[in-house]
Amino acid sequence: MKIPDVVTKPLNTLRYFSTGQTNCYTNIPVAIRQKTLVRTKFYYENYDGNFSPPSFDLVYDGKHRDSVEITESLLNNEETFYYSELIFSPGNESISVCLLRTSPSDNPFISSIEVYSLDVGMYADLGPSEGLITEQRTACGAKETISYPLDPYGRPWYPLGADDTLTDLTTSAPTIDITGASNKPPEVVMSKSSSSLGESIKLSNLALPLTGVPVYLALYFSEPQTLGQTQKRLFNVFLDETQVSSGPINPVFGKATQVVLRDVVATSVSQIIFQSTGDSVLPPIINGVELFSISNSRNGGGGSQSSVGNNIILEVGQKNNGGKNKKNKLPLILGVTFASAFAILSSTFGAIFLRKRQNAKPQSNTTPTTSTGNGTGTGMSPLVEQQFASDTDHSYVVQDHH
Repeated sequence: MKIPDVVTKPLNTLRYFSTGQTNCYTNIPVAIRQKTLVRTKFYYENYDGNFSPPSFDLVYDGKHRDSVEITESLLNNEETFYYSELIFSPGNESISVCLLRTSPSDNPFISSIEVYSLDVGMYADLGPSEGLITEQRTACGAKETISYPLDPYGRPWYPLGADDTLTDLTTSAPTIDITGASNKPPEVVMSKSSSSLGESIKLSNLALPLTGVPVYLALYFSEPQTLGQTQKRLFNVFLDETQVSSGPINPVFGKATQVVLRDVVATSVSQIIFQSTGDSVLPPIINGVELFSISNSRNGGGGSQSSVGNNIILEVGQKNNGGKNKKNKLPLILGVTFASAFAILSSTFGAIFLRKRQNAKPQSNTTPTTSTGNGTGTGMSPLVEQQFASDTDHSYVVQDHH
């Protein structure tokens, strides 16, 4: 299997932990109180010959917890790895990533840890003690995965998947102004969109637990064409029965519009519904979607507020009455990453899309991170390209298939 060099280095080695209940990488440098994205990747590829991928938990910086569950049905897919992402504001100049054993028969492992600094103003709705755990990130209308360098923050955006109720559109604008979207979706994501062939779009099969969690939902829109005087594109958006904004969405040609809803509890059977207004001539569209579960949510999940472009604050909480409401920089790859199979946002048919490898250009880092916990020593950094003596029994090099 040929893998570009920038991807091979972090994914062709892994570190597994055969002993200890908790094993940690500590002293990972970050910018204090600056929004930071941490990604952990896991590439199993049956390295232990057991044909049984382990399940275990992750804890970021001692307070944000996620679970790794790799299913056996995905073992034969060499193009799939699993990862976990967290966006938060570190309270110190260094953070930790810990792997927690949840079953005596499973050995936690990790392939790489990536750290990205985000610009001021991105994900501004996030509280100082909260974290956003990535569940889905979708580039509607895209044919391939989009990541670095097209997204300078290293965020992978995955295609929506095939759906015969939708059609893909490409903007006729020479450029897209994204200054109205504080989360800074890439211009290439805003250049393509999915449009309904009818009056509504339904995105279902959300990658959330059945019991429900408070979520942070960010939606991105851009009108793909110059509209005539008689043309109008207006639509409302709902997460289940909660309206995402206080009024209809009216995408602007050549500009990005961002809408955010947070603290609403959603489940795996929830739906995101885009419904045209009664006076809209054109069907709804969607360019990009980000869905996060909120760790340490300050409000516990009751619905708070939504923001649309240019820092306009809108109140939310209106109900969808049966759907008939017509009211008008470069990444620093530190070492040894998490992933779980997940369902990308899909439409009515709920197409499942697995996380794929994405290009992320690493900077050189020759100092291995440190792993602490019972029975472990120095952690191995794939970027160092050497085996440390204390890691002989705990590190494994994944072989390429040609």
